[in-house]
Amino acid sequence: MASLAEALVQTFLPARCHLCEEPLPWRGSRGGVCARCWCELKPHVGEGCPRCGDPDAAMRPCLQCRTAPPPWTAAASFGPYDGALRSLILLLKDRRLDELALPLADLLHRAFRRTGWSVPEAVVPVPTSWGRALQRGFDHARLLAAPVAAALGAPLVPALRRHGRARQVGKSRSARLQLPAGAFTPRRRVAGRVLLVDDVLTTGATAARCSRALLAAGADEVSVLTLARTPNARRVP
Repeated sequence: MASLAEALVQTFLPARCHLCEEPLPWRGSRGGVCARCWCELKPHVGEGCPRCGDPDAAMRPCLQCRTAPPPWTAAASFGPYDGALRSLILLLKDRRLDELALPLADLLHRAFRRTGWSVPEAVVPVPTSWGRALQRGFDHARLLAAPVAAALGAPLVPALRRHGRARQVGKSRSARLQLPAGAFTPRRRVAGRVLLVDDVLTTGATAARCSRALLAAGADEVSVLTLARTPNARRVP
């Protein structure tokens, strides 16, 4: 009976794709997004800098990483933070569409497989402030990291604590750099190779502070995996 009711609703009040707003087919859509829109997402191409993850770097590693390397060992992302990928991330975070977390985590896993990195000893999400998590009803980075950890056969370890409630979205580069150095602290010990997972890498200020906290907690090395990277981003020194 339920399936008949669902069929009637789909017939007379069809759901629409969150991106293109076309009626969703009964098959092929994920997270309220049609298969065509998922297929149109553009991943990074080429190798770029393996250290900071800049896909457009002419040298390997890039000049900035040669002169002022970041505290993490390697970084990678699925694609640029624009277009449909940016819209999907904002739908997850600002519209609270947690059904997008699993298909977006699949993109993270695809990005990881492209790197050739070894399976980490721990997958650590960048923690969301408690206020944002309470407002959304979930911690988006943890929702993204959990399926990646499961796919890799690695434990999901919430090893970091965020202090303060400052929001990063919309902040200028200078404002991001003025975040207190103790914005992230370890909440437990870690060891070996750690994979740090977040949605977007912009200046790298958050990733740098998280990486330093993880290294202080016992990690041998930290790799940073994000869904997106801001085009032409200037990394922090």
